[in-house]
Amino acid sequence: MTTGKGDDQPLATLTPLRGIPLGTSRRGRRAAHRREEPALWFITITVSGARMRAEEVRAGLERLSEEQPFLVSAAYASSRAELRYWDESVDIEGAVAQALRMWREHQESAKLPAWTVVGLEVVDRDTARRRRDEPVRTQVGELGEIRPLEGGDS
Repeated sequence: MTTGKGDDQPLATLTPLRGIPLGTSRRGRRAAHRREEPALWFITITVSGARMRAEEVRAGLERLSEEQPFLVSAAYASSRAELRYWDESVDIEGAVAQALRMWREHQESAKLPAWTVVGLEVVDRDTARRRRDEPVRTQVGELGEIRPLEGGDS
């Protein structure tokens, strides 16, 4: 384990681990989220826990990229990591449940740190593509601010 710098150290980034860019699939458009057919979901999961050597975290993420074929990218520090990947599920509830289990299910085989999920975002394919295509993602500027989405329907 390392000591010293706090969690404010910048995340190192592996991009992309598997070379899978967003939006490479060009299939015909299906009906919106039909429960009979699986849909693609873009998952961002953040895990955190006890500090360890960053090299060990990176090695675990590289092993995970071999086990999780849809891993798009990962960022890591000595006490946290953020993963982005595609997953398939018939609905968002299934995608969330799978995402919450993913780190734990690969923990032993990929020799991942014994960290827990501290953040999770699941969005559909159209939302992920729209975000990719936006030039700059605008942050909320003030507490209580309510504003229209950039490029959204008016």
